Amino acid sequence: MNDHKQPKEDEMNIIEMQYPNLDDFKAEGLILDIGGGGEGIIGQMKGKLVIAIDKSKRELEEAPSDNLKIVMDATDLQFLDNSFETVTAFFTLMYMLEETREKTFKEVFRVLKPGGRFLIWDVIIPEMDEEEKKKSYVVPIEVKLQDKTIKTGYGVRRPAQDKEYYKKLAKKTDFNLLVESEKDLIYYLEFQKK
Repeated sequence: MNDHKQPKEDEMNIIEMQYPNLDDFKAEGLILDIGGGGEGIIGQMKGKLVIAIDKSKRELEEAPSDNLKIVMDATDLQFLDNSFETVTAFFTLMYMLEETREKTFKEVFRVLKPGGRFLIWDVIIPEMDEEEKKKSYVVPIEVKLQDKTIKTGYGVRRPAQDKEYYKKLAKKTDFNLLVESEKDLIYYLEFQKK
């Protein structure tokens, strides 16, 4: 879930199990994984090709993969310009405030090489009434990797979000949209640095 205290069942709005399509994506060189702590899905998938960053040292320590893990804020990436071919965010952006997302997109753009890609997996959070807004919106997911299946969940108290929001943010940051797909409440977006 997250660093915070686990909410009680009556404080959660749990949606049905989601099955994100996590095909093994092609990546050249090292992959920067934003929010790569916790389950460390991208790290488990791509191993030592991944540099996972997370603001939470504990989340990074819990990640079962053996890739490089660095405590770092995505709004202030400590990498040189044009350092990576691929940056990923697997159910990470949903935890960020709006101003944090904008800074993160700018930083990702900066550290990507020209032609580099930003891959995002996230969930549609619908508009909610006042009572629902008091509860955590919880997304249980099941991810199939080559050699295992991982069941987990992500939960936040955040305003509505969808892929259109991120497409606008990407355009504002000067990314090109390469791929978009949606399955149930999960979406995948792939942007490219011009």
